[in-house]
Amino acid sequence: MCATAISCLWAAMPGGCITLIFGNLLSKIMATGYNVQFSVIVPAYNSAGTIAACLKSVLDQSYQNFEVLVIDGLSTDDTVAIASSFKSDRIKVTSEKDTGIYDAMNKGIKQARGNWLYFLGSDDALFDDTIFAKINAIISADNAVKIIHGDVITTDGVTERYENYNFWNLVIDRCICHQAIFYHRAIFESLMYDTQYKMAADWDLNLKVFAGDVQSIYTPQVIATFNTGGVSGNWMEHPEYLAHFANRKKLVSRYKGNTYLPYYYISKILRKLKAKLF
Repeated sequence: MCATAISCLWAAMPGGCITLIFGNLLSKIMATGYNVQFSVIVPAYNSAGTIAACLKSVLDQSYQNFEVLVIDGLSTDDTVAIASSFKSDRIKVTSEKDTGIYDAMNKGIKQARGNWLYFLGSDDALFDDTIFAKINAIISADNAVKIIHGDVITTDGVTERYENYNFWNLVIDRCICHQAIFYHRAIFESLMYDTQYKMAADWDLNLKVFAGDVQSIYTPQVIATFNTGGVSGNWMEHPEYLAHFANRKKLVSRYKGNTYLPYYYISKILRKLKAKLF
């Protein structure tokens, strides 16, 4: 068909037809996974009792441009059957042997097609159905941001707040629960979870990320309900924490260098003063 004929056909088409054709085309593109905004990675192992509620909390989101990657480690219960029973083309279930939760998360990263990655435990759940819509609004307002984090509420009813977290908070206080963080996919172009750690690879990753010049935004929003009965529930008593993360000065040297040790001492002093004054 010549260019003139195409132009005439285009001019003759009612606006509604154009909208219908290209609207349907866009819907098909979205459905096949192009331009996915959020990839939700759910590592799972023997989670038959919780996986349904976890996945439902994602599928119920009012903002629907997402995919869900369930990365199962060869569960011996009905985890895979339950996850596969959801009749949604947004959910992809993979079941194969892994070396632990962070190996599963790395597999999810490699499969992810989304612009933003989010990691949700198979025994956790998004707090309400507006989470993705609110995070997407933040992204739309600032296209330079690479980390968006909020808060979590534990199954014990305690709200874990991470207001204005930075590298020094990660060193002096604790890690941000991965259920509270959305990562731009650019983060994982050079980083993955270090599988030598079985409990604290997310802390290690966040220290590496925040040690650099990354733009992050805190939103005063509970992102997820976090099950404290998981592997990281008693993290301060875990041998891995005691061996690699308990000495905070070494964390500064490891992730920022010895020249930053004075900032560590200053940060500690300022935090003590703030605690006394407020």
